[in-house]
Amino acid sequence: MDTMKSEHSPLSGFDEYPIHQIPEPLRILGTSDPRAYERYWFTAADREQDVLLVMGFGFYPNLGTADAFAILVHDDTHTTVRAHRALEDDRTDIGTGPLRGEVIEPFREWRLTVSDNAQGLRVDIRWHDTKRAIFHRMGGAGMHTSHDGRPALPTAGYEGFGRIEGEVTIEGKTLPLSIGSTRGSRDHHWGIRNGVGGPGHLQPQARGSHLGQWVEFSDWSIWGWRCLRNIGDAAHPGAEMVTPFSNKMRFDPQTNHLIGGVIQNRFSDGTVREITYEQIGHRVAYLRCGMYMGPDQNGTPEENWFQGTYGGGDAIRGERYDLSDPVIRQRIAGFDDHLVLATCGDEQTIGLLECSNPVLYEMCRDGAPGFALLED
Repeated sequence: MDTMKSEHSPLSGFDEYPIHQIPEPLRILGTSDPRAYERYWFTAADREQDVLLVMGFGFYPNLGTADAFAILVHDDTHTTVRAHRALEDDRTDIGTGPLRGEVIEPFREWRLTVSDNAQGLRVDIRWHDTKRAIFHRMGGAGMHTSHDGRPALPTAGYEGFGRIEGEVTIEGKTLPLSIGSTRGSRDHHWGIRNGVGGPGHLQPQARGSHLGQWVEFSDWSIWGWRCLRNIGDAAHPGAEMVTPFSNKMRFDPQTNHLIGGVIQNRFSDGTVREITYEQIGHRVAYLRCGMYMGPDQNGTPEENWFQGTYGGGDAIRGERYDLSDPVIRQRIAGFDDHLVLATCGDEQTIGLLECSNPVLYEMCRDGAPGFALLED
């Protein structure tokens, strides 16, 4: 596999700075695990413009690869652009092929773009953070144990919420996005992730699903199992733990896919907040199209590609699906972000529910602890 190397390789420009953590060049990891990764994930939703956009950038140093994806859901059409390349010495290059990310100001502003491609999807947006990013560790020996008894794979990072401005163009139709009508969530995680590199590196795991809430209200939010507060909120430093203890969910009778529900969340101060969720149309981003692994250890619907899969050269791929067809929704499902209307008390917003379909239905049907079917 050819890579762009300088005469100083494996050194990079960052090695001129006093920021090393191990006795290796900065871009060399402290693990030889091929599943090591670093990944960015962004979402942008605008109900007025009928836009759900998800973008991701992944880097896999021990596999020598990088990839990126963009998924746009608009007018019942699901469009994906994916790109793959060899990982080069310059780790400041956040992007692959037509997909690019640029840090304008750390923890405050990004620019995300998608240039010309065969799928007719173009993006040029600015992301503005609204909630405070707080570092945390999410796995590893002595921290969390997975459901099958093995130590959870070590992962760390931070998350956030934001507003978006700019425009998205699909097949010549331009959709303007404004700060006043958009909502988004993002994360930046690194460590070791099952599924990276494809079947040759898979660690067997039981078929199951999480149920993630990515929802932002005016002065608080839930990102998974954490409450993030507004930037500058001195009265609530750090982040708080959230425990969703009652999940009563509703499903599409044709597909057994999630379409809404009621979740009760207990916060670290003992407060309980009940949120009602209702899916907006067929506005679901199917993340297997972005190379996330499904519950049956499957990759992209057409080629079975995974994060870190690489075949040489600069590869740009993509496809388009009609989400009005339940047969198609069933075929591409497996790790899915549902755009939802979220109501808590007198406040209403839009956000995402993330789960594996139809596994979440099976958990609610079978009465897994904390999960039940929501009866009409």
